[in-house]
Amino acid sequence: MSAAARLHALLWGVFSLGGFIAAFLLPVLIYVNNIAYPLGLWPVTSRDPTSLIVTDQIIGSLFVFVTVAGSLFHGVFRFTATLGELGLKDHVERIVSVGYAVIAVGILALLYYLLTLNPGFVNMVLHLLGPR
Repeated sequence: MSAAARLHALLWGVFSLGGFIAAFLLPVLIYVNNIAYPLGLWPVTSRDPTSLIVTDQIIGSLFVFVTVAGSLFHGVFRFTATLGELGLKDHVERIVSVGYAVIAVGILALLYYLLTLNPGFVNMVLHLLGPR
């Protein structure tokens, strides 16, 4: 099996994982932010529920990152595959390149957002990776 075929199989696996994440974790995030909090089912505080989830514990930041990044990868990968099947076979390489650029920019923006909400995460990672 060639390296390109292995990479393609790996990307389809990540696509599948992103679909699982979009189906199971994204509804939880949508419920907490868009249904429970506005209807008063979430404890009322001075901060929104996303900042509560992200800033209180590192696991919350990981949950938001995995949910948004996995859903983003799944959506963009499906979109680029669909455009290729709609008769744009001549432009598939460009479409895929733009799709991966959108994924990269989205993940970098998400990382920036999460790190500004939880600056202690950087200190924790540096402490774990520091000299022993």
